[in-house]
Amino acid sequence: MFERIIAPGNYRRGAGVITASGQALRRMGAKAFLVGGHRALAAAVPALHEAMASAGVEPVGQVWYGGECCPENIAAVAAAIKEKGADFVVGVGGGKALDTAKGAARQAGVPLVTVPTIAATCAAFTSIAIIYDREGHFQAISHEAVNPSLVLVDSQIIAAAPWRYLAAGMGDTLAKYIELRATSTAVSSYPALEGAVALARLCYDIILTAGPGARKAVEKQMVTQDLERVIDAVILISGLVSGLGGDDGRTAGAHGVYEGLTASPLTRGCCHGELVAFGNLVQLFLEGREIKIIASLAAFNRQVGLPVTLKEVGLSPEDGPSLELVSNAAAASPDMANMPFPVTAAMIREALLAADRLGRGF
Repeated sequence: MFERIIAPGNYRRGAGVITASGQALRRMGAKAFLVGGHRALAAAVPALHEAMASAGVEPVGQVWYGGECCPENIAAVAAAIKEKGADFVVGVGGGKALDTAKGAARQAGVPLVTVPTIAATCAAFTSIAIIYDREGHFQAISHEAVNPSLVLVDSQIIAAAPWRYLAAGMGDTLAKYIELRATSTAVSSYPALEGAVALARLCYDIILTAGPGARKAVEKQMVTQDLERVIDAVILISGLVSGLGGDDGRTAGAHGVYEGLTASPLTRGCCHGELVAFGNLVQLFLEGREIKIIASLAAFNRQVGLPVTLKEVGLSPEDGPSLELVSNAAAASPDMANMPFPVTAAMIREALLAADRLGRGF
């Protein structure tokens, strides 16, 4: 059976879009439960309360998501939603907060509105959740998550967020094309997959052309065309890639490297997309791509502040035990298994060191 969960019911993006969405929220129900990160809730709650008040929606509860998208936090949030008798959930924040909200909404049996306050992943748009343990080690990609009914993306809130989060979103989004180009070669082509590959390439091109301008916009906390093009590439179009690609549009080497890197406590200071951005370079080395192509992407990473060396992800080329830990974890990850050829820990270690040598040249 051909089946795809392609997109949320409604996607709204623009400066001040939250306050103008009262009626859209009211269509979700009369009682809302808010869950998110501390800073994210502080940034978005005033506008959400204004929108809710304008449409007669009562906020019946608000909780911190717990810091990690782990089974324990998902269950705790779901229990709080049920206790308050909420009609719907509003998830606010970055990827882990939104994934926790998606999992909790599914367990509570209520619809979900996502309000990303950073554009660091496509989590606001997708119906999957990345599950970690309480310490932040990657565990699984879960489909036990709701498909958001409404996505509200306030460009001004994202423009006011620290630049590194948008840079991380660009690194994660560039991986869509790098990985899908690889995984799509292992299956017979069909229209939805072809559409996913084309949209992934569109994301890639938007990031490379508008990324530097988006950085300037965030540094000035201004909403510009470049910024909104990057926001849509990171959240909307990237999310559509995941929906259209389905099981055949899977993440691969770059995310496998990310999963390997999370095995080391030394990488805890990095965002998801920062680790994936370094993983992009590693995957290109694994594939044997031309060095000028890899160098071009590394130059872009350097331009927008994404990692190009092991040191920038918390590691060292001289730290043999850590490289062994990361390489073994990456080789055993479910995403690395999606590569169209077998990948060993030795190959990954060699590619990590090759990417580091290239990056140190910048």
